[in-house]
This record gives sequence, C-alpha cells and structure tokens, in this order.
Amino acid sequence: MTEARSPNEADPLTDLHALGRSRILRFGSLVSLTALLSTVVPSCGGAGATPEDVERSRREFQLAATLRQEGSVPAAIERLRRAMELDPENAEAELLMGYIQMERHDAASAEAHLRRGVELLITANREGATLAEARNIWGLSLVTLDRCQDAIEPLRASAMDELNRAPHLAWGNLALAQICLEHDPAALRALEQAVRMQPRFCVGYFRMGQVYLGQERLDDADRVLTQAIEADPSCTESYQEAYALRGEVRARLGRREEALSDFEHCVELGARSAAGQSCQHFLEESN
Repeated sequence: MTEARSPNEADPLTDLHALGRSRILRFGSLVSLTALLSTVVPSCGGAGATPEDVERSRREFQLAATLRQEGSVPAAIERLRRAMELDPENAEAELLMGYIQMERHDAASAEAHLRRGVELLITANREGATLAEARNIWGLSLVTLDRCQDAIEPLRASAMDELNRAPHLAWGNLALAQICLEHDPAALRALEQAVRMQPRFCVGYFRMGQVYLGQERLDDADRVLTQAIEADPSCTESYQEAYALRGEVRARLGRREEALSDFEHCVELGARSAAGQSCQHFLEESN
C-alpha cells in the first residue's frame, strides 16, 4: 500500500520550482516508490540479456530504490546504471533514474530516461498507473526544458488515463504547458478540470490566479487565490507564493489593508525567500 498523501503532494519526490511568467509553480506527480517496487514486472530482457541478467537487474533496481530512500543518491545512480547494463529493457530502472535526475535538476538527462522508460512500458503493453504517472513526469521534464508543445501529448494522455491515481496533477501540468505556450483559455479549462477532480488542489487554484491576473480579471484572481490558501490545511502555512500574489491582486483592487495583511503573512512564512523579499519590498513601499 502507498501512504496517504495530500492532493498537493507527489510522494515521495515532490518538487516545486519557480518558472518565469509571474512565478509559475511546477508540480510533478511522481510514481511512489512503494508502488513502483510493487509493480515490477521482469522483462524478457534486451539483446543478449539472459534470465539471470534480468533477475540481477531487478535486484540492482530494488537496491537502488532503497539507497535513494536512505539518501545515498550517488550509490543509487551507480546501481541503476548497472541494472540498465544487465537488462536494457528494465523500464523501472529507467524511470527511477529519470526521477532522480529531476530531483537533481538535470532535466535533459531526466527527459531521456523518462522517455525511454515510457517507451519500454508501451512496447511491453504494460498499461496502468505506473505508465500514467511516468507520462506525467516525463511531460513535466519537457516543460522544464521549454519543450512545451512536445509536453502536451504525454500530459494529456496521463490526465485522461482512467488508471491514473492522481489525474488532477497531470491536468495541472497540462495547464502549465498551455500557459508556457500562452494558450490561456486551454490552460483554464485544464485547471478547472483539475480542481473539479480534486477540490483540495491548491496548486491548481494558484495557477488559475496567475492566469486571471494576466487577463486583468482581478476579482476572479482574488477568489481563486483565496481558494489556493484555504483548499487544503497544508497550503495555509507553507504556500507563501499564494499570499504574495493575492496581496498583489488586492493592492491593485485598492484593498490596501487586506493587501498589507497578505504581505505581512507572506514575510512571516520566510523573509529570505524570493517571495518573502518581494512581499517585504511591498511593505516598505507602503510606508
């Protein structure tokens, strides 16, 4: 069984990054390590791979997963490389290497491994949650590389896959690709689908607020940013960007006291972060 998690988390490899255009946040759903381990299916092996090689490759993958959980990332990478040498058709090894490279902010390497992992799953006719979630994070790696048009197909396939355990995250990332392409109407449709499927998805509401702000729909932006803060208890104490953006919206609406309150809360959550410094700047300018 996988551990229960917030709809705004991607156990165990959640990563939020700033991305240009009004502080857009990335949110990737990564296959939980427990699920990945439980769905390992021995492949028939690549060219020259014996049944013994396939079994050794599977064991190397499982050891790599354990090492990564323990924080021994270099050792995990070494084991994964060995796993892929023993069995070039070990999809799980490719996927885990891709996830680790995303954690290390090496999107180019991550994209190559994730693409290979997805291709192997498809070739082996292995439909299921692992494929759906792998497509999602592969699409996210493409967005990270500014290959947003290329990201649309895998993200849409992930979002619409009935076996995806967290399709709202794929819809959110599909919206991110659409925002990158400046297709705001399509982005809003994807985000509306995401929050309809998971009303606690605060990242989705936040992205809607960014799109509405770009369209000068300030009242709508204020509404969804409030939902971003209140949708899930995990958001209210950690989602600093939402307070910063809502403060900006309320300042532009002429609601000065409410804006100052948001900026103060933002600073309280971390004065040294980029968002905290931005909020501090607004407070200093208001004096």
